[in-house]
Amino acid sequence: MTALPIVETQSGDVSAYIPTNVISITDGQIFLSADLFNAGIRPAINVGLSVSRVGCSMKAMKQVAGKSKLELAQIASDLDKATQNQKRSTIT
Repeated sequence: MTALPIVETQSGDVSAYIPTNVISITDGQIFLSADLFNAGIRPAINVGLSVSRVGCSMKAMKQVAGKSKLELAQIASDLDKATQNQKRSTIT
């Protein structure tokens, strides 16, 4: 399923309720800027705020993440019992 939600912000405030919810349910967002548009830049995409999470599924990223997960699991198993119990109680 593909959706292309379009949200207009008040004064460019992307931290408001609706924009943050739309950001959380999409795989990325393209922010358009009125200032860039008025400056003659087309398309007026604010590359500093625009994000794509689709790229994180690349094979290289998965390999790096897999190695990191393994290392973290090994570190956790090397902790003494008291620290492991303390860590578990803060997670649940």
